[in-house]
Amino acid sequence: MELKEIEAFYWSATLRSFSKAAIRLDTSQPTISARVASLERRLTHYLFDRSGREAKLTPKGLEMITWAERILSLHQQAIHAMCGGTGTGGIVRVGTSETIVHTWLPDFIRAFELKFPRLSLELTVDTTPNLRDGLAGQEIDLAFLLGPVPDPSIQSRTLSNYKLSFVAAPRLGFLGRPITIEDLAEVTIITYGRRTRPTIALTDLFRSSGMTPPRMITSASLSANIRLAVDGVGVAILPPALIQDEIESERLGVMTTDIVMDPLKFTISYCKSLSNPVLEAAADLAIRIAQTSYQES
Repeated sequence: MELKEIEAFYWSATLRSFSKAAIRLDTSQPTISARVASLERRLTHYLFDRSGREAKLTPKGLEMITWAERILSLHQQAIHAMCGGTGTGGIVRVGTSETIVHTWLPDFIRAFELKFPRLSLELTVDTTPNLRDGLAGQEIDLAFLLGPVPDPSIQSRTLSNYKLSFVAAPRLGFLGRPITIEDLAEVTIITYGRRTRPTIALTDLFRSSGMTPPRMITSASLSANIRLAVDGVGVAILPPALIQDEIESERLGVMTTDIVMDPLKFTISYCKSLSNPVLEAAADLAIRIAQTSYQES
């Protein structure tokens, strides 16, 4: 058996698609099909049931997937050990929430480049729901997101926490006095994307208080939310750690209120079905940087 044949089989089975496996391995679908067919000839068994649209495994295919995972894991571990843990080249696809971009991500990138000089980073900045989908579809190798991810095939490890506060521009008149939920019900609130935990929690807070949620501007862009808050468009929910410049320049202030929002709890998450020492080492690096430099309770 050739390693390329095993890789083609493994990723076709994992992604349930020959075309997705071709994208993952940076080749064409006919090449993937040919490699899988060659492996089937060597083993004298069909590994895929090709009667449906998805790449569904036969009983022998289900048996082979365990062996393929072990072979590929050992291959990666051997390379990692022989190269002194610095990698041999290639790309690590990192997905991250924008909160991380504004805090410790630059430190992580610099440390990653020193530790893995032969590896490149491919960066995707997106919301947690989309990052979860990217992990599930094997389109992302590592994700810095609001976790943990409720999937037994995904490993989630604690990264960093960020306190959430209500912040506003001085012109709105909310600073320097206690603010109630009734006050917030009368203003526009600038918040995260509609499917994110903070926005869902905020909506639930108003409804549990017997109140209709106020007008909300939801956006996946923290830069946009900060700009809207500075311009006085509304009250924003933001981590103070992200707006220290705006607070020091008095363009924004943290509002005084008894309303407590759960902190943003970030994890680093990655697929654990195929052991990859580089991903484990990169995760260790990210955790060390996040927890020593930017941890909040």
